[in-house]
Amino acid sequence: MTIDNIVNISGNLKDAYKQVQPGTLRHVDELMNERRTNAELRTQWFYTGDGVFYFMNEKTPQLAMTREADNLVLRHIDDAFTQLTSTGNYCPDRAEADAAIKAPATEVFNLTQLKLTKENNEFSSMEISTTKYNKLNPEQRRLAERVYGQGDDFVANMAMLKEAKIDVTRVWVLNPSYVREHAKDSPLARASWLDNFNSNSNFSANDRNINNINRVRGVRREVVVPVGDAPKNQVPGTPSEVKLATFDEVRSYSARFVPDVAREQFEAGLRNLYKA
Repeated sequence: MTIDNIVNISGNLKDAYKQVQPGTLRHVDELMNERRTNAELRTQWFYTGDGVFYFMNEKTPQLAMTREADNLVLRHIDDAFTQLTSTGNYCPDRAEADAAIKAPATEVFNLTQLKLTKENNEFSSMEISTTKYNKLNPEQRRLAERVYGQGDDFVANMAMLKEAKIDVTRVWVLNPSYVREHAKDSPLARASWLDNFNSNSNFSANDRNINNINRVRGVRREVVVPVGDAPKNQVPGTPSEVKLATFDEVRSYSARFVPDVAREQFEAGLRNLYKA
């Protein structure tokens, strides 16, 4: 795989991932490293290849981050898509989840040691200063480097964010109390998401809104057409017009950005625009 073969593919997570050659989907640390030399990527949001599990280790709520090969949301994307968009959580097979959590490339973090800032009953975040990251405790630093690059890459990526006038970036996770309640019997899984620089390059290890139209980055899967099925004497068509987003696509995409208290008014105004 070379950098020239890697492209952005738009769609919700299910549709976009099905167009990616397995094993090539970019992880968050890879995207952050690539942003140093490809400024266009700094303006874009991405679903990432990182698998995310939450589980209980005896009485301790834990976060496990896998590489694409052990990401069960992607491995079972149809089932995961249905569960995440309907219930908010994906509940994978217990034995399969345990194997993914124990995989050599998986890193496990103690949520109670991350000095989280609580947002609501479901979400919390870990703040990372782009200049004072040496003040992170060992568990925080491990997670920060798992997300934003390891060793020298981490230092260079923090400098890139600082140069872009981003003083603080955040890793979003599920609340320890939420994990205690919802993962007490078996691990649960979420999808992962990297924000653009306008949103401080935050990383979400808690994504459930995977029906939003966005993008993934990887090598496009090749579709082989049997020789006998190839179209004959077909005249090339003219370039199609730009396809505008539908009302449902805009409504779905806006879900993460429009507060619940304003959603009814927002959708009414949006509906009027589409009637015009």
